Amino acid sequence: MSKTFNLAIPFDFLLQAIAKLSPADKKRLWEFLDTDLHDSAADTLDPEEEAEVATAYAEYQAGDFVTLDEYTSQRSQRMA
Repeated sequence: MSKTFNLAIPFDFLLQAIAKLSPADKKRLWEFLDTDLHDSAADTLDPEEEAEVATAYAEYQAGDFVTLDEYTSQRSQRMA
């Protein structure tokens, strides 16, 4: 017989516990959250938004992105 427990964990405590995880476990958690958030977002995004998110994610995975600092620096250089 399995038992179900409802736990209320303060968010700050959860963050502290996550900070103590190994890099491999943090990656597993990240992948779980990414999948979970993606599944939740699929219910709320319209097809056009979903396509934009998919494109942005693919570009990120391929390394075709710049940080905000890099973008700002490049933009400043173009305007100078």
